[in-house]
Amino acid sequence: MAIRYRKYFAACKGKRNAGDNHGKVIEKGINCNGKRGSYCPSNVPSPCGTWAIDYREIDGRWVSKVYPGISKTQAKEMLADIQSNIRRGMIGLPQARKIPTLKEYAGKYLELAKGDKENTLSGKKRAVNMLAEGLGDYRLDKITPFSIEKYRLERRAKVKDSVVSQDIAILAHLYNTAIRQGIVDKNPCEDIKKLKITQIRDRVLSQPEITLMLDKLQGKDRLMVLVGLFTGLRLGGVLGLCWQDIDFGKGVISSSHKTGKLVSIPISEYLLGELRKWKENNTGDRLFIEGKITHKLVSNHSTYFSHLFKDLGIENFTFHNLRHTFASILQSELGIGAVVVQGMTGHSSLGMLQKYSHTGMASKKTAIDALAEHVLKLAAGQ
Repeated sequence: MAIRYRKYFAACKGKRNAGDNHGKVIEKGINCNGKRGSYCPSNVPSPCGTWAIDYREIDGRWVSKVYPGISKTQAKEMLADIQSNIRRGMIGLPQARKIPTLKEYAGKYLELAKGDKENTLSGKKRAVNMLAEGLGDYRLDKITPFSIEKYRLERRAKVKDSVVSQDIAILAHLYNTAIRQGIVDKNPCEDIKKLKITQIRDRVLSQPEITLMLDKLQGKDRLMVLVGLFTGLRLGGVLGLCWQDIDFGKGVISSSHKTGKLVSIPISEYLLGELRKWKENNTGDRLFIEGKITHKLVSNHSTYFSHLFKDLGIENFTFHNLRHTFASILQSELGIGAVVVQGMTGHSSLGMLQKYSHTGMASKKTAIDALAEHVLKLAAGQ
């Protein structure tokens, strides 16, 4: 074990015999230990090297550590520390981890999430961007439950509690990912108490609103609303419908919902008639729109329908609320069982109403026919 002055420049180092296994010196270098003198070659700047510490690890490996800028005295002190550590068996321990800030790690986290579904990835990007604004400059190991509570309090003044809860859930997932990568050891979100989200009743159409909507809407807008109201499909599912998804002979629409679960929904005679009329002048593969159904596309259409309903005088109503109306009429007004409704909406769970039993097509058909009859009577003011 020793310290030595490691020179940067070939003119100072000397030469060894390349063909000699022992590296025999054939030309001595300058023995200066970094001190400037007349022996220094021209054009050699200062400093011209640095002190290095050479020692043998516990496993037998020779290690040479370089510390630019230290003096010979400091190098000797560091060598003494290393010798002391070797005697105590401390050399070879893992080096201190470099902990990134939340903002620095956010990019890596989103990179790992690239394989997620589009909606999931979009939600993570939104939340991570907001978290980076509020907590981005903190190292991951310096973010505490207190700082998260402070962030949450500030966010609650601007957005709904449900959005804040999503942010914290994604922050917790980000930390769990970092823990699996060995970047941090603890998730501060574990000590955060979840917000109680007040459940509000889903908005559904009233009888006058159904009359108004079916009376005023025309063309594609009207048919999309009818499909949403009479099948319970989400807006993305309606936009993505192809003619091959519709079996006119059996009167059935097959669709993969948001959950990826394929469901078959009977079509009432009224809706079948409207679809046949639409097909006469729309013979492409898709019913309503060609191309890839992206999250942005669905979001834009959702905004469009919200404004359209508002212009009709139907306040605080979205296209997704047609799905709520579909389920509400079937269960509350027609007394259709939760299992039958679940079989058509594609929900993975209906909470306490969920039953693990088979839902037959006959039950669905009866429910859809009853729904169509009920809605059309409402629209006629009966």
